[in-house]
Amino acid sequence: MKNIFFTLLIICVTSIAFAGNGNSSNEKNATKLISGKIIDKTSGEEIAGAEILIGDQKIYSDLNGNFSISIPMVKQTAIVKFISYNDTEVAIDPISYAPVIIELSGK
Repeated sequence: MKNIFFTLLIICVTSIAFAGNGNSSNEKNATKLISGKIIDKTSGEEIAGAEILIGDQKIYSDLNGNFSISIPMVKQTAIVKFISYNDTEVAIDPISYAPVIIELSGK
């Protein structure tokens, strides 16, 4: 009887240990959808087709200057580029992130 109880105890402890490792793995792979808008700093007009680089991902703003992308839950830098505008870098912290307006200034 003691052997069966001890074996069941070992199985339960092992199962709990492996379940905990699975949760931390999911946290490492967690992502957050962030969004924003790209506009001209002077006129306030939306910029369609601006290139947004975050990590190894590249996306483009839509016809209204909007974009959204899912990124890992670590601080990153977004680089925004568009023809005849200065490249703009924006720090992104997905934990406290809220939609933002990124203003590009002309060259």
